[in-house]
Amino acid sequence: MERNELKKVNGDLFFEAQRKGANSYIFANWIGIQSLEAIMLGANLVLSMLRKEPCMAILNSNKELIGPWDEGALYLGNKWVMEANALGVIHFAHVLAPGVYGQRSFEKFFRLAQPYLQIEVFETDAEAEAWLLS
Repeated sequence: MERNELKKVNGDLFFEAQRKGANSYIFANWIGIQSLEAIMLGANLVLSMLRKEPCMAILNSNKELIGPWDEGALYLGNKWVMEANALGVIHFAHVLAPGVYGQRSFEKFFRLAQPYLQIEVFETDAEAEAWLLS
């Protein structure tokens, strides 16, 4: 299926998104250190994919994320989540970042987004995918 990538000016990949499971979900993978601008670009890419072809679920993987993303968590929880929900997203499987700072940022997002999405947290992509496809 279609794979979308976003790269930094130096060519480093920082985000990728792909439809999976016969369009049953969008896989979003965050790589490295994330700025607010990078998070907004990735989140808007997912929204454009949803506008093109809606689906009900997102697998949001932070397994390759480094460090905190607090400003991004506020943006995603205050703005993006409502747009994604309006486009049909109901289920959000989140794979935790390996570091405590990324996990704390997710907690901020979770508190804001929980009224709009059914959010489940996982350690691996495989566990998250199994939940989405069950």
